[in-house]
Amino acid sequence: MASKEEYFEALFDLVRAIPAGKVMSYGQAGFLAGYTAREVGRAMANCPDDSIPWHRVVGSDGYLRIGQRSPVHQALQKHLLESEGVQFKKGSTVDMERHQVNDFTDDA
Repeated sequence: MASKEEYFEALFDLVRAIPAGKVMSYGQAGFLAGYTAREVGRAMANCPDDSIPWHRVVGSDGYLRIGQRSPVHQALQKHLLESEGVQFKKGSTVDMERHQVNDFTDDA
C-alpha cells in the first residue's frame, strides 16, 4: 500500500511548481494532477514537509478555506501569501484575477 506521500506525489510536484506570488484553486490543482478538490484539501492539510508551498492552494473564490479548520493556520496562510506579494480583496479573499495561475504547464 502506498504512503500518503507516494499517493499524492503528482499533486505535491504540481504544487511545488506554483510560482511565488501565484495561487491555484483546489479544483484546478485536482484537475491538473488527477485528484478531487476534497483530496487536494486533505493533502494540503497533511503535507509531509516544508518543501510543499501548501499556502498557494486556495478556494476557487480566493477564500482561505483552511480557516474553517484553524483560524491560526488561516492567518499563517495569509501572511505567507502576502509575503510573496499576493494581494487580497475586501473580505480577505485572494485577488484571483491577478494571482491565479491560469496558463499552468510543466514549463511554468
